[in-house]
Amino acid sequence: MNKLERYGIRGIAYKWMKSYLDDRYQYVEINNVKSNQLKVTCGVPQGSVLGPKLFILYINDICSVSKLLKCVLFADDTTLYCSGKDLEQLLTTAEKELNILKNWFDVNKLSLNIKKTKLIIFGTRQMKNVSKIRVNGIEIERVYENKFLGVIIDDKLSWKSHINHVTTKMSKTIAILYKTKHVLNKKSLYTLYCSLLLPYMTYCLEIWGNAYKTNTLPIFKLQKRAIRIINQSNYIEPTNILFINLNTLKFYDLVEYKMAQIMYKAQNNLLCRSIQKLFKVRESQYDLRGTDVFKKNKIRTNIKQTCVSVRGVNLWNSYDSDLKRCSSFSLFKNMFKNRVLEKYINQE
Repeated sequence: MNKLERYGIRGIAYKWMKSYLDDRYQYVEINNVKSNQLKVTCGVPQGSVLGPKLFILYINDICSVSKLLKCVLFADDTTLYCSGKDLEQLLTTAEKELNILKNWFDVNKLSLNIKKTKLIIFGTRQMKNVSKIRVNGIEIERVYENKFLGVIIDDKLSWKSHINHVTTKMSKTIAILYKTKHVLNKKSLYTLYCSLLLPYMTYCLEIWGNAYKTNTLPIFKLQKRAIRIINQSNYIEPTNILFINLNTLKFYDLVEYKMAQIMYKAQNNLLCRSIQKLFKVRESQYDLRGTDVFKKNKIRTNIKQTCVSVRGVNLWNSYDSDLKRCSSFSLFKNMFKNRVLEKYINQE
C-alpha cells in the first residue's frame, strides 16, 4: 500500500485497494482436515485478475536499486546485465551490485532463488579461468547457454543451440504431417503446419534468423519437406509453386518479413522506447536519393552485422517509398508478402 501511494494511487482508489487486500485469511486442508486460519500479512490473492498487475507495481522499483546493472523484467523472471572492457573488474562490480539487490529482496519480503540464478559471460575470447560470483556467500552457477523467454541464448550468440531446438521440434511435427497425409486433406494439413510448426519457426525469428546459413539451412530444408507433404508432391519437385499455392513464404523470406515489420514500426514510432532509440532517421539538408532512410550503425564485429539494428536498417533503406509509406501495418504486411510471392512466380 505504501508503494501504491508513492505511485499516486490515493483517495477513493487507495481505500478501495486497501479494502480489497486487508483482512484476508488462509488455511490448509488435507484429507478433509482443515488447519487454523491465519491472517495473510503479505502477497496478493492467488488467481486474481489484479494479482499480476499488483506484483508488477510492487517490484517496479527494482530497476532503481542498482545504477550499474540494467534490468529486463518479465513477470517474476528478472534478467540483469552489464558490460565492460575488464572482465575481472566487471565480475567484481556485478557481485557487489547483486548483493545490494539481495538486500532489496530481503527488505521487500521476496525470495531470490540462487539455484535458479545463472551467470553467462558473452564474448568470443577464451574465458575459462575467471573469478566466481557469490551472492550471500553462495556461488552462482556459470552456464554457456540459457533459455530466456523461450529462446536459447549461448555465450557466443551463434544461436546454434536454439536452432537445434527448433529443428528438433519441427522434425516431430513433420512426422505428424507424414503420418496423417493420407487421412487429412490439404487444408487440414496446412492448418497443422500453421499451428504446430510455424510458431517454432517464426518465434523471435528476427533475432536468431540472421545466423550463419550453415546453421539455419536445416530449418529451410525441413520447411520445404513439410510443404511437399502438404501438397502431396514428391521430394524432387520444385517448391516455388508449392509455396505460391499455399500463399506462404520461405524461411529466409520469413526472416526478412519479420525484420521488415520491426523496421515499419520503427519508422512510425510504434516500438517501445528502449528499442526505438536504436533506430535514428537520417536527416540531411541536401536532397539525397531515397526517403525515410535510417542512419547506418557502426559495425565492429561479425555478430553485430546480424542484428536487426544493422541488417534491418540496410533492408529498409533498400525498399521503395510505396512500401515504406503504407498507411497501416496490415497493409504493409500484405504488400510485402505479395511482392515476395510475385518473385516466386517470376522464378518459375
